[in-house]
Amino acid sequence: MRPSGPGRALAGLFLLVVVSACSTTPVTTTAQDARTALYQARVNEIVSRKNWELQGRLAVNDGKDGGSGNFNWTRKPGATHMDFHGALGRGAWRLDADDEGARLEMANGELTRAANVDDLAQQQLGWQIPVNALEWWVRGLEAPGESQHMEIDDRGLLVRLSQFGWDIEFGRYDDSDVVVLPYKMTARRKDQTVKLAVRRWFLSAPRNELQ
Repeated sequence: MRPSGPGRALAGLFLLVVVSACSTTPVTTTAQDARTALYQARVNEIVSRKNWELQGRLAVNDGKDGGSGNFNWTRKPGATHMDFHGALGRGAWRLDADDEGARLEMANGELTRAANVDDLAQQQLGWQIPVNALEWWVRGLEAPGESQHMEIDDRGLLVRLSQFGWDIEFGRYDDSDVVVLPYKMTARRKDQTVKLAVRRWFLSAPRNELQ
């Protein structure tokens, strides 16, 4: 005999609870191993392409002040170049770094140098986020070093990461190319937020890398 009235409602509620419980079942060890293997294969592919460039929009907020603007980042072995045009409290700037140190040029022509890119970004731009780690995060990769949490989906793509005191979430991935890369990334630590929306990615093929 089929339930009716309140009985049918209770049966429906019970079914909903069961379905919800099933949908949140933890990933099995076997499935997690498969995801990790896919992620590692992706890491190997991306790391083999040492020359890359992204074009997009960067937004930074420290809980009190912030801004956003167009952002280009070019990375080659031993050298990095960032070009920002927008408010961000201090207008446009260019940042270059290599094995000899880092150099920051502001829109008014003021030049500042430091031993490394992280120190320069923190001292002059107010960035607390580690640039050396950010270059891994923007590609959807865990940076070298210990991490507290990693969440990988069934395609081997990094969804969430907690590392160096930052919580990073990765948004839309584009699989139109051989290498799948994130087009949205948000990093948070306390009141600080860094958001990156990528318009275009450029990656060299491994055999065509410029040395």
